[in-house]
Amino acid sequence: MKQILKTIILIMPILMAMKAFGQHKNQFKMEQKNREERIVSEQVAVIDKISIPQKAIAAYAEKSLFIRNTLRQQPGFVKYEIFQQTDDSGDLQVITVATWEHRQRMEDASVVIREAMQRAGINLPAFLAQHAITMERGIYQTVEE
Repeated sequence: MKQILKTIILIMPILMAMKAFGQHKNQFKMEQKNREERIVSEQVAVIDKISIPQKAIAAYAEKSLFIRNTLRQQPGFVKYEIFQQTDDSGDLQVITVATWEHRQRMEDASVVIREAMQRAGINLPAFLAQHAITMERGIYQTVEE
């Protein structure tokens, strides 16, 4: 009986490892299949998550409109989406998604937009700091399924 228990104790980690390997192998196959079905396009999206205190919403809306109108006029612009919600304190949470044909068009547009804001007297970092607006930005490739 003791010998059987010793054998089981010795074999158990091996069996568990084999089971885990089998699960990992299946998971790998599933991930590989998912990758094969997805096509990463040349399109890129600039996604901003913006938190705007209630007292700064009107000022933000004015600057945001200028930026959106400038974006839409740039070569390679595909679309602009806005998602928003107001939290319990009246602050506004906004997510914007600007989609471009490809990265180079986005980079070209960012130069034009910075110059347009400079001509209009908009210093975005100073404006955001002055109004306690926070913004997180990410650049993502579009994935088509």
